[in-house]
Amino acid sequence: MCQVCGQALSNRKIVDHIHPLKVSPNEKLDKDNLWVLCYRCHNIKTQLEESIKSQPNGNNKLKHISRDWWVKAIKERIK
Repeated sequence: MCQVCGQALSNRKIVDHIHPLKVSPNEKLDKDNLWVLCYRCHNIKTQLEESIKSQPNGNNKLKHISRDWWVKAIKERIK
């Protein structure tokens, strides 16, 4: 199941890094930094990451965003 929207996933799923690898490579295989997303939620998260990265100090912000914050932000954009 997608850990944001709850959609049942069959063959097509994405294991995503909550803190992107580019900003937090030391968390690459940390199970607390991994979650399963559907393509729709992953695309929304990627767009948000790009927006945050372009802000001043964006990479540092991305290192510290919690799973709960991502869930809330993604769900707001699904509506």
